[in-house]
Amino acid sequence: MQFTQQKLSRRDYFFSQPHQPFFVLGVVNAIIFMGLFILAYRGVFDIDAKFFHSYSMIFLVFTNFFYGFLYTTFPRFSGTMPIDARIYLTVFLLQLIATLSFLVSIWLPFAFFAAALFVAAGFALTLRTFYGIYKSCQLPKKDQYWIIVALGVGVMSDILFLLSQISCRCNTRVFFDTAVNFGVYLYMIFLAFVVALRMVPFFSHVMDWKRSRFLHLEIFVLFLLHSFLHGLYPAGVFVVDLLAGLLIAWELKKIALPFPNKEPLLWILHIAFFWLAGGLILGSLIEAYERFSGVYSFALPLHLLLLGFLTTILIGFGTRVTLGHSGNMLRVDRVTVWIFYFTQIVVLGRVLFSLFAAQGKVFPFFDISAALFLVLFIWWLGKYFKILAFGEKLGTMK
Repeated sequence: MQFTQQKLSRRDYFFSQPHQPFFVLGVVNAIIFMGLFILAYRGVFDIDAKFFHSYSMIFLVFTNFFYGFLYTTFPRFSGTMPIDARIYLTVFLLQLIATLSFLVSIWLPFAFFAAALFVAAGFALTLRTFYGIYKSCQLPKKDQYWIIVALGVGVMSDILFLLSQISCRCNTRVFFDTAVNFGVYLYMIFLAFVVALRMVPFFSHVMDWKRSRFLHLEIFVLFLLHSFLHGLYPAGVFVVDLLAGLLIAWELKKIALPFPNKEPLLWILHIAFFWLAGGLILGSLIEAYERFSGVYSFALPLHLLLLGFLTTILIGFGTRVTLGHSGNMLRVDRVTVWIFYFTQIVVLGRVLFSLFAAQGKVFPFFDISAALFLVLFIWWLGKYFKILAFGEKLGTMK
């Protein structure tokens, strides 16, 4: 559905489609929370920098992108009417209040509990809405099922983060580690994988590929094993990740994506998909090396997925959705192509940070890596804010 500026004010247009407020909040939060993470890591704030970074990125950055995309596409996947604006705007308000509460928690730690509860309420409303659509759907709904499962794990991760901050005699570190693994692998990566596996071949006009019947279940089980083995038997994690990477690589071979491709809106999605398989395989080798050498890579396997796959595909999908739903042509200019290239520089910067940090040279390579992430989102927002928020046409922008 497209809206024209003659019929809607800028404020009304901004809230007229789900992706607009959620994408803006996601990008702004990415800039704010990465900036604060740099300060926290430097010791400017007396907080747990790792906890701050993990929770903010999972639930206050990437979750907003997921909501923006899913509130638009989930009913389309299911052949139903668009979701009532009151529902997604309620979830947006909950996410906004959660963001403000989490910011306050820097100085008043108990405010985090309010943030976690607001996030959980947003998940609950989303799950209730999506499950209602799922029950009434008359089309094939395997993808919808796994989307709901991934969102359900997202709630579990949020609750585990909350429990990890409650003082008790139990080992709260177990709650935190499980929350991170559930949040990253079973929620974010798996959810993006399910959506990408449906949309990327479709956008690429791949018509003769038949998806492996149990691929979703196999990847989910392997990510579940990863989450538990990480704490119980770390030596087995690299085997699980290697298997997951090989399964996805085999599926990509069957899909035969038309890469290299002259269309930037396609090749950026292809690169992201290759990072999913490649990140798991390369990450498994890094995990094995860490295990047997005792060298710590500063969570490089995890960041290969979060930056190589997730960030790259969100920039690609976000650009495509922003253009398509604002009435613009699905064509990008040279600046956007450089933004797409820059996503891979961000990944490279994170790899270099791990290499130098493993040798004890954390600074300034940490600052450089984090700054590259900030530049990416600031650059994208500067390029697409007016198109995203107000439906500006590329030909009329100054």
